[in-house]
Amino acid sequence: MKDSEITSQSLELFTEIAEVVIDSLMEDGLLKDIPFISLAVKVANIGKTVSDRIFLTKVKKFLLYLDKVPVREKQSFLKTLDDEPEKKSKLGEYLVLIIDRIDDLDKTQILAELFLNLIKEKINLETFRRLASAVNIAFVEDLKKLIKNTKNSEDLGNLIGSGLTEVSSTGVILSGYDVVHNSVRISALGKLFVKLMNDKN
Repeated sequence: MKDSEITSQSLELFTEIAEVVIDSLMEDGLLKDIPFISLAVKVANIGKTVSDRIFLTKVKKFLLYLDKVPVREKQSFLKTLDDEPEKKSKLGEYLVLIIDRIDDLDKTQILAELFLNLIKEKINLETFRRLASAVNIAFVEDLKKLIKNTKNSEDLGNLIGSGLTEVSSTGVILSGYDVVHNSVRISALGKLFVKLMNDKN
């Protein structure tokens, strides 16, 4: 049997398993009532490309993490969305876009944890989107280091582009010359991110 045949058969088996799991999760899950999410999953299920399979894997990990949300909190969140149909639609579109863009499967769990905080009303939709965009931009190992330690200057420097950290400038006058010292510190958004990721209640 050729390697290509093995790959094809393995992919087909994975597809069947993934579809069963995701269909089961979507049937009773939180996201089935959010427009665009269900459609995107169905379209990906039809597709046979590697990107379709990767998207489904990310959705599965996202859904599995959200499965721990208490029923009462799910119902309360969905009721809030039902009262704001435009917001509900935009949230569905954004979730599909951000999940599709994520470049590391470990980021899917981070995104799910942030979404969990949205459900619990610890953050609003705009803040969720800002945090999700920051996660998408950052390198996943830098995110993990930030969650554990907010003081390492080298690690903080790697996250400037994400908005989770920022450059801080201080100036002094030495012998008639202004000397500017630049340092990197965690931003307000970064502090919120770390707080949310370390607070599992």
